[in-house]
Amino acid sequence: MSPSSLPRFPGVPDLLIERYLCGEVTPEEAGSVEQAAHEMPLLAAYLEERRAAQSAFVRRRPFSNIEARLQETRPTPAWAGVERWVQPVLALCALLALGLPLLRPAPDVEERIRVRGGLTTRLHVKRGDVVFEQAQDGALRAGDRVRLEVEDPVGGALYVLAVDGAGRVTPLHGFPETGGELRLEPGRILLPGSLELDTGSEREALVFVLTSSTREAPSPTAVRRWLEQGARTAGFPPTLEPLPALRHAVRELPREQR
Repeated sequence: MSPSSLPRFPGVPDLLIERYLCGEVTPEEAGSVEQAAHEMPLLAAYLEERRAAQSAFVRRRPFSNIEARLQETRPTPAWAGVERWVQPVLALCALLALGLPLLRPAPDVEERIRVRGGLTTRLHVKRGDVVFEQAQDGALRAGDRVRLEVEDPVGGALYVLAVDGAGRVTPLHGFPETGGELRLEPGRILLPGSLELDTGSEREALVFVLTSSTREAPSPTAVRRWLEQGARTAGFPPTLEPLPALRHAVRELPREQR
């Protein structure tokens, strides 16, 4: 077991702490965290520091409503919606976007997609009261809420797009119509909002793109056109040609077969 997988507070897993700060725990779980904080002053101080930072960030930089923007760009989306989290979970997402400590899934459940340069993607799924990280071949269900995490040792301008089996492309993050530029510093970012899967049977995938800060880096418009062109090719998920100063990862969203 690597040192990074060890919990910072004995008996209180990092994942439980992050879920608690997101408001995604049962009353029993919340009680266990609060009891642990009562017994561990360091944990109590950590929780207080995170809450204060959340409030400060939200006051400085509130997020726009991504769902409304997506509806404008795609009249009949396959997603049920991209929610705006206006509870403390929104503030947590914003803080995590700045590279603060993030979820650390246990090694036996951690599944990652890596491509050139170390770009890593993770999908955190909320199904009812249960939150888990999607395994690479794990099937999703209608109603699942999915949050996206990206990690990279270099960073850059970050874009996330959805593409379906019909070749339709929907910008999700990093574009003018989805709230503007999104930058990943070296490290991790948990993106704001969540995706809720509908009951449709059409195949869908997410495309994560990082571009460098060089002159050769493609613009948001070029990134979208690049994916739209790749989506016209046969096969799904699409096979995408590399571009200068661009790295990408494709993550299909497999559905349970009924």
